[in-house]
Amino acid sequence: MAELEPGHPDELVRTLRNWLSEAHSPLGSLPEGTDPVEWAVRRFIASWQRPARNAIESVEESLYQAMALCDTGAPLTEIREKIDLARQALQEDLRDHLGLYDWNKE
Repeated sequence: MAELEPGHPDELVRTLRNWLSEAHSPLGSLPEGTDPVEWAVRRFIASWQRPARNAIESVEESLYQAMALCDTGAPLTEIREKIDLARQALQEDLRDHLGLYDWNKE
């Protein structure tokens, strides 16, 4: 198997694999009646949910600010700065956390 690269989809694979291993580990125990796979998947989702939510909120805030600037007739450069902040949050935050890069489109 190829070497996993941090900050890429491989990091998500590693994270899920770790949660699955922990769910099936003889050390420790899950509460009775807990499905190990469901437990692992829920932990995996929680591991990227907060960073993804923060990125989305950042995009929303930048776009709301851009819309407010449009309503006040602000200079286009100010509006463009807010839109660019939204683009950066999508490109650098959300894509990084979810491993959604242009080079790995299917």
